[in-house]
Amino acid sequence: MAVFIFITCTCCGVISGIVYDILYIARCAVCGITKEAYTVKDKIFTAACDVLYFLIFAAGFVFTSVMFDFDELRLYMLFACFLGALLYLKSFHVIVAFSVRKVYNRITSRKGKKINDGRKA
Repeated sequence: MAVFIFITCTCCGVISGIVYDILYIARCAVCGITKEAYTVKDKIFTAACDVLYFLIFAAGFVFTSVMFDFDELRLYMLFACFLGALLYLKSFHVIVAFSVRKVYNRITSRKGKKINDGRKA
């Protein structure tokens, strides 16, 4: 039973990585990619995204624990969730982050060209 719980908690961590990527894309769309240029409003939005991620992760973990009737909270369950999130962030998140940067740079470079073209005319 412990192996099943470990695998289930690892999957819960992977799913939390997907939620993190959704919030990461929203954060990049609202605040931009360069953290040095963040305003106070951007930092508040980032903190709100982090709190929302934690709440969704906690609710998902509790839901999974109730759904599969896990009796107690064990340290290896938290380790499995952390491991699943880490595996996701070190694998698929790299692809998502690269894609977001490419799209963001392409959008900002096109906006720059439109502004320059408008100034020349």
